[in-house]
Amino acid sequence: MKRILVTGAGALLGQGILRSLQISENKYHIITADPDYRAQGHSLGDKAYLIPMANDTQYLPAVEDIIQKEQVDVLLIGTDVELPIFAENKQRLEEQYNTKVIVSSVDVINIANDKWLTAEFLKENGFPYPMSAMTTDKEAIEALRNNCAFPFIAKPVDGARSKGIKIIENEQDLQEVCSYPNNLVVQEMIGEQEGEFTAGCMVVDGKCRAIVSLKRDLRDGNTYRAYRDGDNPYDTIICSIAEKLGVEGPANFQYRIKDGKPIVFEINGRFSGTTPLRYMFGFNEVEALLNHLFGVEEMTQPKLRDGAVFRTWSDIFVEPAQLNELKENGVLENYSSQYFPFKNKPS
Repeated sequence: MKRILVTGAGALLGQGILRSLQISENKYHIITADPDYRAQGHSLGDKAYLIPMANDTQYLPAVEDIIQKEQVDVLLIGTDVELPIFAENKQRLEEQYNTKVIVSSVDVINIANDKWLTAEFLKENGFPYPMSAMTTDKEAIEALRNNCAFPFIAKPVDGARSKGIKIIENEQDLQEVCSYPNNLVVQEMIGEQEGEFTAGCMVVDGKCRAIVSLKRDLRDGNTYRAYRDGDNPYDTIICSIAEKLGVEGPANFQYRIKDGKPIVFEINGRFSGTTPLRYMFGFNEVEALLNHLFGVEEMTQPKLRDGAVFRTWSDIFVEPAQLNELKENGVLENYSSQYFPFKNKPS
């Protein structure tokens, strides 16, 4: 049985990966890791570990210790902050422990983690891009003002889930946001008349083998409704962007439509919070990648179904003995919990 380590068991991303493993047709031995003993995703694995925060000097040694003890075959990364660490150490970890680390190169992660670099990459490679300017670049701000109409949108170059966003309605707002030191990039605001899309790409050996694009509605920066209505006409260009960028494994692209072209405004070099939603449309991204890596089945574009996914809360109950043991010992085998699902009305 293949042994899979999933970090970020308390994050939406980590939980999505764990859910995808749970519903796989294959059986895996799943190890979870997170700094918090209360992380919900611990209950989705076979063995749970507490680890330091990613900014702690002991973080990587702790993960390496788990990899070695548990003879981990594949490491799946469940938070954004961990991506640069594993991208930088990917080759060493794979060679030293014979473990596959699912992460793209340092260059890819750096571009994906920086909205200014993302826009520049798209521009330099001839793809549709959002016109952008750093608040510290007076000439670029002037060009943006002359070529695009208000409103603009200002966002941290390294932001996520809509945090720190400012809407620039007029000249006064623009002057204000440029008047103090910050890491904000100002971009043209692409209308959402045709909606906002999230596309999950799977790139193997330089080729985008599969893509699932969904139209989405956001709440607090996360997708809470997702829709599919036939093949997406923008998939070809999104795949081309993923291949040109040099993605290895999963990547997520978020875009809106302008003049009939997809304008990508955010790239995530990883699985996404919508990964388990794509399973509901017919594609388990995590399982497909593992099958490809383990030689079970070559990855191909899946057949998808149309429909809508509406996200809801679900709950688990955990006995105090479980929490206390993990909290005190830093490791817990055979984590058990009680799941309380909703009951759908009979069809």
